[in-house]
Amino acid sequence: MYIKCIIGVGLVALSNFLYAQNNEKLKERLNGLLLQQHLSGAIWTTVMDEGKIITDAVGYKNNQTKELLSSTDKVLVGSVAKTILSAGFLRMATIGLINLNDPIKKYLPELPLKNKWEKSNPVTIKNLLDHTSGLTDVKLWQVFSTTASSKTPLDYVYTNSPEVLRVQTRPGSIYSYSNVGYNILGKIIEVVSKKPYEEFLYNELLLPLGMTNSSFSFSSQMDNKQLAFGHFDDGLPVCAIPMYLRAAGQFVTTAADMGRFLQFMMSDGKINNSQFISKEYLRSVGKQTATDAFINGVPYGDALGAYSRDRYGVVGIAKNGNTLGFVSMIYMFPEYQKGFFITFNMDSETSDYDLFNELLVKHLALPVKPCILKTHNVENKLKNWDGYYIPVITKVEPYGLIDMVFSHSKLTILKTGARLSPFQGKQKSLLYQGDNLFSMNDRTGISHAFYRDVEGAYLITDGVKTIKKVSGAKIFTTAGSLILGLSGILYLFIVGIVHLFKNKGAFIQSPLFWIFLSIIVIVIAAFFIANQGFIRMGDFTIGNILLAIGSMILPLFAFVSVILQIKLQDKYYLKVSFWASIVVLQWCLLLLANNLLPIILWK
Repeated sequence: MYIKCIIGVGLVALSNFLYAQNNEKLKERLNGLLLQQHLSGAIWTTVMDEGKIITDAVGYKNNQTKELLSSTDKVLVGSVAKTILSAGFLRMATIGLINLNDPIKKYLPELPLKNKWEKSNPVTIKNLLDHTSGLTDVKLWQVFSTTASSKTPLDYVYTNSPEVLRVQTRPGSIYSYSNVGYNILGKIIEVVSKKPYEEFLYNELLLPLGMTNSSFSFSSQMDNKQLAFGHFDDGLPVCAIPMYLRAAGQFVTTAADMGRFLQFMMSDGKINNSQFISKEYLRSVGKQTATDAFINGVPYGDALGAYSRDRYGVVGIAKNGNTLGFVSMIYMFPEYQKGFFITFNMDSETSDYDLFNELLVKHLALPVKPCILKTHNVENKLKNWDGYYIPVITKVEPYGLIDMVFSHSKLTILKTGARLSPFQGKQKSLLYQGDNLFSMNDRTGISHAFYRDVEGAYLITDGVKTIKKVSGAKIFTTAGSLILGLSGILYLFIVGIVHLFKNKGAFIQSPLFWIFLSIIVIVIAAFFIANQGFIRMGDFTIGNILLAIGSMILPLFAFVSVILQIKLQDKYYLKVSFWASIVVLQWCLLLLANNLLPIILWK
């Protein structure tokens, strides 16, 4: 018996020693990646064998003061808050406060939702949780603004801009990320509980899970010294500010608390032998089975606050997030009771955060599946999919025109697959697997499906993004129209400046004076906007006011200038300034037709 005890203690000591060694190697590698990617710092949690939670940190809490990050420091996680808020809904559904399939109008009957499928497909709570409501993501002012307060009503995001409640596709059919949808979910919690959603979720979710150092309430580095500073791309520290979409991305936590959360989400849902959240609900997180993508053969999607992700030879349940100065990720593998959480206190446009995800997944030592290598010759019918594609749902309302020009992709059908080339982003090679299904060469299963909807449109989906075929001529005509219009504005601005200095006061009599005046207002607006900081893009500022005024008078003054040139100038049609005025006028008409004039950024 004595010998068995000694052996047992020895095995525990050996196990702890090996854990410590592995964690030191992980820390060393993460620190190397941090330096390579020029990031300020990172805090992480790993949930390993038998639920063992390990936390650590590298880098700086504040780049300027060079104070080091600690694993006990608090961090912001951005949209990872959605996974935690979703868990709150799973708790509410478990105890019968709500039904996930309830229409949201049951709780918000006055919500001015514009859903032409209301009778057959009302927007439900689950649609909002799954990002399948058909709603847009955001408006610029909802993200880039300094005017929000921690007490701004959640419904302000749609009472100030009712157009964000236009349902663009049949609810439940297509995934499209929506921060607006999660703010509506926060409002539903407040209606059901008759309390601020932050208070309800703290008492009914975070406390029972032991996440006592976490909160949905707003916190800044000025009043919470334990909260790490975020950083911009240039390494400058930035303080947290209140946000309009707070239910969608406002959450403060620690590495240890996130370890507890991951541990619970991969469990049987019990706390002290009592069912806190239904195990069926927990196992449904990240398992989408109702969208057109799933029906057409893509087994991955987003559900109940997270999405299934096929990378590095394993399929996990993940959720990424970013907020002012922070980028974060959670990954769960319930089958193996393993997972991780990591947050970086720098939001960089140039860093490759996926390198860290890959390293942490490999650290978990999961069984790796072989990637799909088989290929089939492409069927002749798939040649019909050749062409150009744009997102089905406008992400930032009302900038669908911008999506067409800058977010389009070109699909080229090849002998054994296809090549998908986004206008912005990395090219993707797809290997044909038969039955209109494709896989990328580093995936363990189907990654893309080609299908047609009831209206006959050609669509491509990967489960979390669906694009539709459009005329390439339409894309290039639209792009050409925009380029011509901007070129005309630039030309008339230069000509106007030259005439103003040469003719001085006499320039006011020129037919070009009126269009030049409106362009000057827009140029002055651009100067102010460039110097006000991107975070104030949606505020009621001098620059934004001048932009609204300039864009409002531009079509009218362009029309006046065109008429005056026709009336007052001989052979006006031979003058470059006349045709420059014409292309500016058509540019205005294009923007007007797409609800982009006047340009009002604060609404």
